[in-house]
Amino acid sequence: MRLGRWLIIGSALLALAACSAVRVAYDNGPSLAGMWLDRWLDLDRRQEAALEPALQRWFEWHRAQELPVYAERIGRWRERAAGEVDAEVVCALVDETRAWSRRALDAALPAAAELLPAITDAQWAHLRTRQAERLAELRAERLQPDPAERRAAALERALKQAEDLYGRIDARQRALLADSLARSPVDAARWLDERERQQADLVEALRRAQALEPRARRDALAALAASWFDATDPRRGWRRDWYRGGCETWARLHNSTSAAQRERLRQRLLSYEQDLSALAAAAAN
Repeated sequence: MRLGRWLIIGSALLALAACSAVRVAYDNGPSLAGMWLDRWLDLDRRQEAALEPALQRWFEWHRAQELPVYAERIGRWRERAAGEVDAEVVCALVDETRAWSRRALDAALPAAAELLPAITDAQWAHLRTRQAERLAELRAERLQPDPAERRAAALERALKQAEDLYGRIDARQRALLADSLARSPVDAARWLDERERQQADLVEALRRAQALEPRARRDALAALAASWFDATDPRRGWRRDWYRGGCETWARLHNSTSAAQRERLRQRLLSYEQDLSALAAAAAN
């Protein structure tokens, strides 16, 4: 059900938009991103000093080059909010926002290649500890021993996302979401196990890249980034069915909404469009 989040903010980089003060949050993006990295890697002062200008350059690029694209596309989505959609349309929107994430990640790779060698063994251990802690939190949140409780928690998360888009969800729409979750090809246990495996693979791949010469390191990071977006990767083949099911669910949900609910969605998209346009304009000025 995370596809609903993709439809509005597109990528993890736009998670700042979940904040009501989106412009203030984005304007402080380099600092917030630095704090996030520090929580995961426990950076020292020298690393923080090297990271700061790299984050500043990335946000300057992102603001000038990417935010206008986001604003324009969200404007088009807003224009379609009053009409019907099908799964193909929803999946096309998801694919588009995944492309945004890919461009954003690719733009960060040169700086990452330069900063990677400075990460110490202690910091890799800190990262693995933080990953384990986060996985434990997610297992407690999503993998309740009682299957009925697990389904109820999943439904509440889906309802929260749906109501963030459309406002209050009625009993018929709640049943629609519950049915879709019950028929999902991916359960919480499989999703969490896959997340754990991917995290371990990521750390190992980064550690191998760290030991390479600069050019080879950049190439290794580029290949790693490409693999994360490779829909044909057999290790991630299950995601295709999962995404397709999510597209069908959100199409059914949207088509079940009232005129008032679609107007709520339209206004929500308009708010994001205006915020992103204002942030992009600041770069032009």
